[in-house]
Amino acid sequence: METTTERQVRVCHQCGLLTPSAALRCLECGALPPEVERERRERQRAASFVEAVFFRRAPLSYVLIGINVVMFVLTAFAGGSTDVDVLIAFGACHQKLIASGEVWRLVVPMFLHIGVVHLVVNMYALWALGPQLESLYGSARFTILYTLSGIGGFVASYFFSHPASIGAGASGALFGMFGALLVFVYKYRQEIPPAVRGAMQRGIWLTLAVNLIITFSIPFISRAGHLGGLVTGMGLAYIIPYSPPGERTTPTIWRVWQALLIAVVAASFGAMIWRYQGERPSLARFIAGSNLFPENKAISRFAEACNEGERVYRRILGQLEAEQPVPDDLRAASAAARQQLKQLRPFNDGATRLVNELSSLLEAQAAALDHPTPRPLIEQMREGLVAYERNQRRWLEEEGANYGLEFVSPAEAKPSAESGKSP
Repeated sequence: METTTERQVRVCHQCGLLTPSAALRCLECGALPPEVERERRERQRAASFVEAVFFRRAPLSYVLIGINVVMFVLTAFAGGSTDVDVLIAFGACHQKLIASGEVWRLVVPMFLHIGVVHLVVNMYALWALGPQLESLYGSARFTILYTLSGIGGFVASYFFSHPASIGAGASGALFGMFGALLVFVYKYRQEIPPAVRGAMQRGIWLTLAVNLIITFSIPFISRAGHLGGLVTGMGLAYIIPYSPPGERTTPTIWRVWQALLIAVVAASFGAMIWRYQGERPSLARFIAGSNLFPENKAISRFAEACNEGERVYRRILGQLEAEQPVPDDLRAASAAARQQLKQLRPFNDGATRLVNELSSLLEAQAAALDHPTPRPLIEQMREGLVAYERNQRRWLEEEGANYGLEFVSPAEAKPSAESGKSP
């Protein structure tokens, strides 16, 4: 029978003498085992890196939060942060206005937010990630990363979002922060202690994955803006070096770039103020029209969008039944109605089903306009409209009344105000 016994002693790598295995240090010279010494040095290195890099002052992140909050309060007192006219007056991203020369709308919107939930979510992300990135890169380089990522997001929205859409929010800049942190942990992996690098990688990948899922799950979120900010932040992080632990002063080139971008932001706000055509912010406007939480306004927008979509659908159907060509302005109205339905914020499952049903009808109708429309297809459109109105009436009777909505048939509505039906 073979037996084994646990080693009771070990040879010290420092002095070469025997010492008990159970003792952490050598009884003769006090040396630690090599593996323990390596682990201790790695812990000290990680602690030193964290203390030298992540405990720097990060004032700009909190300044940005303050600017966003002030802009939100101003929009609230001017008539509501969810009001389209207010957002446009305060510089929201709008393709037609940017194309006409108002390029400052690619800068100002990163400080605007649509509703208090939008503001709180973005400001929490800025509060959590902003000081971390600013500590890594320093305030000057952080200014470049944040501002250009925000602008990059709205440039992407300008080229790839629907022409009638309105864009606002710090999300593009925030996604740029995600991208910069992601590049950082791989670009400087040799300099970052393994323990710190592993924790950062897990946190960044998880946060980025969650935000991308949200981006592609909710229809009214600007996917182009988020991805544009992400790509811009990653590209900048490849070019801009971080501030290593031993750096005492920021190189002049980054301070110059910071000053230029601050000047661009200031000039953009100046252009917004110079061209401002909205209501003057006041307590009366806040009481009368502001809407901190967008739920109530979502109901009225739902009714307006459904009424407009059904009105356009009926007009096109009338043209087809009369065997008349559908004019371009009516086709454009159909596209605008479909976009308006996509941008609605959900507030009730039944209402969401109605929106999806009407959107499908409009999409199918628009697709049929590019080809000769046979009579059976026109009848099918009519049957789809009848089915939609039946479902609409049922929902209004069961749930819509709770939101102050009622059904008014087209025959009962005034000819000049078909949109008076709710929804």
